[in-house]
Amino acid sequence: MGIEEVPDLPQNTVEDDAIKFHTSTPTEDTNLDDSELGKTEDLFGSSSPLFFKEKGNDCYRDKNFREAIDWYTRALTRLEFSDNDVLRSQLFCNRAACYQALGDWEAAISDCTDALCFDEAYTKAYLRRSAAFEKTNSYQKSHSDLEKALSLDPSLEYVSFYLHFITFFSPKYSTKKAQLKKLADAEFESEKEQMIGKLKDLGNNLLGKIGLSLDNFKVQKNPETGSYNIQFQQ
Repeated sequence: MGIEEVPDLPQNTVEDDAIKFHTSTPTEDTNLDDSELGKTEDLFGSSSPLFFKEKGNDCYRDKNFREAIDWYTRALTRLEFSDNDVLRSQLFCNRAACYQALGDWEAAISDCTDALCFDEAYTKAYLRRSAAFEKTNSYQKSHSDLEKALSLDPSLEYVSFYLHFITFFSPKYSTKKAQLKKLADAEFESEKEQMIGKLKDLGNNLLGKIGLSLDNFKVQKNPETGSYNIQFQQ
């Protein structure tokens, strides 16, 4: 028995397939065993985590994102003493989608991280967290998450998705990865320059106590060996 899933877009969909068998991607195979949450009827009761999850999904489709967050949170609370990590990871990822829709990127990142704690091969969680990292200008982390998602599902390199929240990027993940790589490299260089500047300030502060500065030391690279020589100059 299965509940059909809505189209799998990175941001504006939620997991709608709590009980299904052998989907197209292993990371979203959400088989539930009766032993995980008690008797079968408990799975669908009005106080069960699956009932709360479905209520959350309904609210999400109606764009009642804050109410959906409440339902997903209630479902997670019901799972507190359960070992059903698959359902737990889906709930965190669904709630992250709500936070994304509300523009709360830090909360989305946090929930995606929690989802990955329970399912480290959850492609959709990596994609959502990548998008959230990008929104916070954390391009290195965004690129890393996208690379991880592509390593888990290489077919994403060749499948087009419409990311309505990043309209200025190509919809193809292969192109997006290259663009994120450039942003990530630029971010790294900026951070490196800032760190070097701080180290220079620290060095000058220490050397200033004895009347010197880093300007008194000249660094030269030996082109033959690749090593560096430091020379003192007045």
